[in-house]
Amino acid sequence: MVINDFMDKKMPRAILCTLLIMLPLFSVDNQLNLWELYILVTIYIAIQYLRDFVMQVNLYSRKGLFFLIGQLILLSVIMTIDQSFISQVYLLILIGEMVYHQSLYYSIPFAITSYVAFVTGKWIAFDFPPFSTMSFIIPRITEFLVIMAFSYLVKVSISQKQQLENAYEKMKTTSLKLEEKIIIQERKRFAREMHDSIGHSFSTSLIGLNAVQKLIEKEPKEAMKLLKHIHENLETGLYKVRKSVRELQDSHFFVDFQNAVEALLEETIQQTDVEIDVKINVEEKWMNPLQEIVVYRALQEGLTNGLRHGKATMFMFRLFAEDNSLVFYLSDNGKGFKNNDNTLGFGLIAMKERVEELNGEISLHSNDSHLGGVDIVIKLPRMDSNINKVQSIG
Repeated sequence: MVINDFMDKKMPRAILCTLLIMLPLFSVDNQLNLWELYILVTIYIAIQYLRDFVMQVNLYSRKGLFFLIGQLILLSVIMTIDQSFISQVYLLILIGEMVYHQSLYYSIPFAITSYVAFVTGKWIAFDFPPFSTMSFIIPRITEFLVIMAFSYLVKVSISQKQQLENAYEKMKTTSLKLEEKIIIQERKRFAREMHDSIGHSFSTSLIGLNAVQKLIEKEPKEAMKLLKHIHENLETGLYKVRKSVRELQDSHFFVDFQNAVEALLEETIQQTDVEIDVKINVEEKWMNPLQEIVVYRALQEGLTNGLRHGKATMFMFRLFAEDNSLVFYLSDNGKGFKNNDNTLGFGLIAMKERVEELNGEISLHSNDSHLGGVDIVIKLPRMDSNINKVQSIG
């Protein structure tokens, strides 16, 4: 987005400044028609200004194409008067704009026409000299080819970056929706647990208390008997509340952890078209809720960094139990990074903190990674199922 903003908003200013700075240079050479030349070049710069800052013409459109062709025609006339090569710079800038904003279907003929106009214009400007004295112009075609190639490479690079940014935003949005869905499912499950475990006890107790109010004056013995029954019923309800809360604390954060991970991987593949080799070999109840969160967040962060910063196209993900430890392994074929903590971003630092809170170990390798990019290896010790003493790290 930053590069696009520069090309579409700031580049026109840079081009206009370049054209204005070079304007006085026409008078350095001995020009036979200096005033006519200055009038035409001033008109050309005025058209450039009107195009970009007054009319704000979209150069990607058909209207933009016609403006570029019109400017080429005017430059062709200017080159028949200009007895220097300053107008060639104007022409090369125009070719760069054409290649960047239009397809090769239009850009290649435009560049060929520009070169022919340049050669013809110089031939006319120098009063039709014999070819032997004009042969030095022919090798200047390399300048046209270089500008074309450079402009096209910039265009492709920005397009790929934009596609990657769009894929990242889609993955981020999908991931947030997935988390929201999981939270909603957990809230529903919690509501069902509360309703099923204590709803009946509290409802019957309230009804009983209403009956006690009516009996307490007329039949105090019956009221006391009923009150004792309500007391026992409330104690049972309180026990069920504590039991439900404990069970919810001990249950997994995800409704189905493996399905949540598979959904994250599948959405990443669909949105970014990357390859992910996955092998998960962990028993369903091996991990506790905190370990599930660490694994899920680490996978999220690793995929995001590999795509956004490393421009990875392939990942390998492994999750398995080994020597009473949970092993998380994620490798990508991206650009990698320097192996020191100073290069770690907020996401990786947060990942390290989560792992260390569970007394785990994390290592990141870039120089000797499996797929050539970054390897993330996390080892978490097997934890007691009682996690009340550990703070939430979600």
